[in-house]
Amino acid sequence: MSWLERLIDKKKIISTHKAPIPEGVWIKCPSCDQILYRIALEGNLDVCPKCDHHMRMSARRRLDSFLDKAERIEI
Repeated sequence: MSWLERLIDKKKIISTHKAPIPEGVWIKCPSCDQILYRIALEGNLDVCPKCDHHMRMSARRRLDSFLDKAERIEI
């Protein structure tokens, strides 16, 4: 045990281990570089709440955003 370890309380030592973050949870806005939570961004129809940048949305998601799922019939 080194003299430094004896001086510093074991509880005060910060762990360098980082918890793994799953891919696709966070998105960076290309306009303002704001880090956004994906679920919150999808709830805002892929519009950045900070700079109002409209991100790309697939045609299926765009139709799902304004059509009733129970009423529509695909042709």
